[in-house]
Amino acid sequence: MSTQTEPPSTPTDVPPPRMNAALLGIRDTIKTLSTLGVAKAKCNPAQGIIMGWQSMCYLAFAAFFAWMVMSTVATDLSPGLGKFLMFGIFGFAALVLVIIYGSNLVTGDYMTTGISLMTGQLKWLEVFYQWGITHAGHWISGFVIGWMIVIGADQAGAVGAPLMNMLAKIATVKSVGLQWDQLFYRGIFANWMIGMGVWGAFRTQEVIAKIVLIGIPVSVFFATGFEHSIVNHFALSAGIWAGAEVTWGEAWFNNLVPVTLGNIIGAMLLQGMVYWYCGGMQTYLGKDKWKEPHGTYRDLGGAIARSWSLMFVFVAIMPLGAGALLLYGVEPAMGIEPGTANANWIEPIIVMIYLTVISLIVKWGMWPRKPWYSIPAT
Repeated sequence: MSTQTEPPSTPTDVPPPRMNAALLGIRDTIKTLSTLGVAKAKCNPAQGIIMGWQSMCYLAFAAFFAWMVMSTVATDLSPGLGKFLMFGIFGFAALVLVIIYGSNLVTGDYMTTGISLMTGQLKWLEVFYQWGITHAGHWISGFVIGWMIVIGADQAGAVGAPLMNMLAKIATVKSVGLQWDQLFYRGIFANWMIGMGVWGAFRTQEVIAKIVLIGIPVSVFFATGFEHSIVNHFALSAGIWAGAEVTWGEAWFNNLVPVTLGNIIGAMLLQGMVYWYCGGMQTYLGKDKWKEPHGTYRDLGGAIARSWSLMFVFVAIMPLGAGALLLYGVEPAMGIEPGTANANWIEPIIVMIYLTVISLIVKWGMWPRKPWYSIPAT
């Protein structure tokens, strides 16, 4: 008599199959970037400003050289060849130096500290401070290095007028030649590609591979003409020092507000949040403890709420606040008319102070701190 065995029953509590994010290394990359974001947020104010200054210098040198080549080649040979040479110059010099040399570029931090916010390793105000103090360093470097190159060193050299005209035209187009919606979408694309470059840099330990993975997307955004708020800190400043008929207030209010908003969406949401979600929505539980896989939709909802609220509040207080202060407060008081060349030092210094003071208020006045009597004696 033959006996038949019953097929094993399928347990009803087995979860449906999910993508094995660990197989792709996504979870490890998320943890690395989240921890890196924490380290960036723990910098003291002086460190934050100096590291922001340093990365802006790298971008400024690369951008100025690319525009110098473009102004010569486009005039003498071909605009298309000039664009191609810009592709080869900027990406393989700018962000490569920022990451491999070591410094803070806030548009990359939109993804790294943004991921730290999603995982719960950083609080809302900690990320706000890190973005703000790094912005202050970028701005100080942007207008100072712009003056040093254009005015102090008279670095236009043999190319002279074509380069100065190009810088002035770039600043004019960015400030008054494009609408907010155009700048917003160009900002999304630019920093989505910056996010790609930063993500790629932490997917490998090989230096040559890092250079290629960083350089290609960054070169594409620059040669295409997408809008990057921190490159614009230098581009707008250099253009104004070169004689562009726009004011500092127009540059900040008309360009940096929509571009900054687009930049945050591109890096934090379209790059960082996509991979955080696909990596299992990891949540930091404490030292060396992570909730994985998989996070819940409550985790996702909380991350979305924190990210979007931070994005809108930061843009409203920092670039929008600074731009409105200049355009509707300082410039009318100084008798500066929109659409006129007025390369003064007063307005850039006011913005420098504004960004720094807001960041310090957030860090020193709003971060929760333990009372002194709860700190054990050493």
